[in-house]
Amino acid sequence: MGLVQDLVKRIPSSPNLPSLDELSRQRDRISPRLAFFRRRIRIKGNSSISIPLGVVLLFPCIVIVLILILIVRHPSSPVRIMMPPGGPPAIRVISDKHDKVFVSGCLEPQVDGPRANAAFVVLARNKELEGVLQSVKSIERHFNRWFHYPYVFLNDGDFNSTFKEAIANHTSAPVEFGKIDGSMWGYPEWADAAVAKEGIAKQGDEAIMYGGMESYHHMCRFYSGFFYKHDLLQKYEWYWRLEPEIKYFCDIT
Repeated sequence: MGLVQDLVKRIPSSPNLPSLDELSRQRDRISPRLAFFRRRIRIKGNSSISIPLGVVLLFPCIVIVLILILIVRHPSSPVRIMMPPGGPPAIRVISDKHDKVFVSGCLEPQVDGPRANAAFVVLARNKELEGVLQSVKSIERHFNRWFHYPYVFLNDGDFNSTFKEAIANHTSAPVEFGKIDGSMWGYPEWADAAVAKEGIAKQGDEAIMYGGMESYHHMCRFYSGFFYKHDLLQKYEWYWRLEPEIKYFCDIT
């Protein structure tokens, strides 16, 4: 018995613990700003159930964070593509066994080499003059000012003098203007035009790019098998199709 009393005397005495009221007053002094979030609000006006305001404000924040996490972690998310996990991906070495790079960097154009029997082919209308000039100026600046390949302009109508003069003022290469006859443009004789137009309208309703444009389908038919039969192209072996409203950003050497 004396041994137990001796051990009790050796154990250090603990300080007086604060009461619950003192803890509550200390909490109010330390975090007076959080008292606003402890205010309780009723779910409904006459309901006896109330929720702390902090919980109400915290819930939508948690929902937004979860949505952002799901978006970022989704495999097809553009954010995931822009922010790959870990280090940068290793550059995959592409085999050059069958397709080697024949030159690196920029070269001066070799203007004394042989010329191909070729021409630029442009399918356009008078109303597309501005877009055509944009393309001609770009190809002249980056390629044809050295090689002077001819141009062949084709239209399902007649080119006016304004169009012809504007083209001639922007190139020193030979230029020819031609008209596409009815056998190469429009609907073939064996086709039902009404059924074809109905199909074109359906493509337009389905928001297929250019699908609702009748002239676009005529253009596709012409380029699919008739353009090389045109009289102005019979003397050429190669062609470069040039579209309105295009730009080249470097020299083609």
